Amino acid sequence: MSEALAAESPWAAGLKAARDNLIPSLLILAAAAGLVVCYYQVPSVKVWLDVVGKINADNPTLFAMLCTGVTAGFIPWCFRMAFPSLRPARPGLDLLHSFVWWMTMGILVRYFYAFQGWCFGTEPSVRVVILKVLVDQSLFTVLCGAPFNAISHLWKDSNWDTAKLRASMGPGWYRRLVLPNLLPNFLVWLPGNVIFYSMPTELQLPVANCIGCFWALMCVRIAKHSAIRR
Repeated sequence: MSEALAAESPWAAGLKAARDNLIPSLLILAAAAGLVVCYYQVPSVKVWLDVVGKINADNPTLFAMLCTGVTAGFIPWCFRMAFPSLRPARPGLDLLHSFVWWMTMGILVRYFYAFQGWCFGTEPSVRVVILKVLVDQSLFTVLCGAPFNAISHLWKDSNWDTAKLRASMGPGWYRRLVLPNLLPNFLVWLPGNVIFYSMPTELQLPVANCIGCFWALMCVRIAKHSAIRR
């Protein structure tokens, strides 16, 4: 592989993942947007979702762990197990890693949302939503969410070998590992942020996790594609 092609590969991986997942991304975002509209327009949906919001408000840390672990860890793992081409080589360890990783991310995201609420307010006004989306996508995603997620998948793809992980974290690791995630990340989470930040505080994480369930499957695909090109 030439140096020019290698330099282009992270962008190519991101563009390919974004292009290949454009239709399912639009479908899941449309479903999430429909849920938000129904919350504000359909009384029965509001009642049901407010019950979920109350459970979240009463048990914020536990709810964040279990809700995120199940939606982004367990459900995608079940989907992968159903298809031989996606089935992990070590299913038990893969499930443990995915569940624990996404539970941890659930706690981090839950308190990030709370911090955003403290900084900008909890009213889902246009101004507040725009500010939260800008901070989320330009700071949290670029500096925290995307790098942590890429490293987690790399560690798993390295069969949880920390020596292999360290060897892959040489110069240019952000370009190689993170950039392929950023393009499809913006495709999904930029509109996704607008959708779930338009909900009350207690329902932002559950709606985000509905999108995150699909995003976790996309991350598996992106990680595999990036690994081929490293």
